[in-house]
Amino acid sequence: GKEWQELYPPMHTARFYSGVLAIENLVIVSGGYVNKHIDIIECLDIKNKMWIQSNLKLPQPLSLHHMALCGEYIYIYHFSYGFWRMNKKDFMASLTSLKPVAQEWERLEDAPKNSSLLSLSMQPLLVGPSGIFTYKKKWTQISEVTSYDYACTARACTASLNEKTFFTFGGKGKGEYQTSAVQYDIAVEVEDTSLKEQGKKDTSLKEQGKKDTSLKDEY
Repeated sequence: GKEWQELYPPMHTARFYSGVLAIENLVIVSGGYVNKHIDIIECLDIKNKMWIQSNLKLPQPLSLHHMALCGEYIYIYHFSYGFWRMNKKDFMASLTSLKPVAQEWERLEDAPKNSSLLSLSMQPLLVGPSGIFTYKKKWTQISEVTSYDYACTARACTASLNEKTFFTFGGKGKGEYQTSAVQYDIAVEVEDTSLKEQGKKDTSLKEQGKKDTSLKDEY
């Protein structure tokens, strides 16, 4: 039968609990744990089968973190320590620079804890015990945990199928480790949220109309 083959050379730094992201012909391995949290970034050049020790570092030593490419930004999320991003163009230039680089990670608004990060419709999405959130200048909740208990487990594995659908696997929920595999269509929730906001605006306009009518009656 077929067996796994080691086709590439080993990394420069041994580690585990790293964050991983694939962009174009590069696989980026960031941070991890080696007796302590580390901030080292290496990238595997798949075409040339070689590792590049990058001068770019993580915003702080991290392990058990997630990385995602969403639109024009690279995002880093840690379930406890925070949420950062860097412009993709700056990230790629810094990643392979032969000279020391200035760290340009932007720390963003604190994110919901114990969640999992994935990219969906060019935006970062967090799925966890607090619910499902998207980020665009601020975190917006698009689904409450009570509706999707098994999709919103703590620190589950996640994967996006397309711009509308993602999966969650396992995680911890209701005090127990889960074996669930859940498919979730986010487009419905986004549309519903949009309609709710539009409904609030319509209601506000109606209320304003009543006030205007009331003022006319007074005169």
